[in-house]
Amino acid sequence: MDSYLHLGEPVDPDKYVVCKYRVTTDLPIEKAAEAIAAEQSTGTWTGISTLDKDIFDSLGARVIDISGDTIIVEFPTEDFSIEVGAVPQILSVIAGNLFGLGALKGVRLEDVTFPKEILNQFKGPKFGADGIRKALDRPEKPLVGTIVKPKIGLNPKKTAEYVYEAGSGGLTNSKDDETL
Repeated sequence: MDSYLHLGEPVDPDKYVVCKYRVTTDLPIEKAAEAIAAEQSTGTWTGISTLDKDIFDSLGARVIDISGDTIIVEFPTEDFSIEVGAVPQILSVIAGNLFGLGALKGVRLEDVTFPKEILNQFKGPKFGADGIRKALDRPEKPLVGTIVKPKIGLNPKKTAEYVYEAGSGGLTNSKDDETL
């Protein structure tokens, strides 16, 4: 197979999800960059006979820039099954196993740029700030909310009591935590 390194090649923002990673490693930075690109696309921990040049060239991630400890990797839009997996599937491609790569002391995903083709599949918030203002009949005043804690263990009745208390104290809205 060819290399995952495509340094200096132009980016087509309509065909790739572009990710910026900051890496801490004892490896040469080019090797660390290739490890990330491989792990998050066509690579695996062992050689496989089913990975041919066409698959590698069309679906492999591409390292397009390295600057100090910063690596820019682009992923073909074909690597994403948005209609099936949505945001969790996106995260599995751009940030899945890379945090466990033993060759890296640390890695941080710092930025992601999505092509319009992917962005257009997400409609945005259901109500947004304007919808919440309308529902609360609060067109001008600030919206001040809370998240009920603890994030697990409260039944609906107890949660409602805490939300009522928060509202009585002046908060305009609340939401459940990410873990119910």
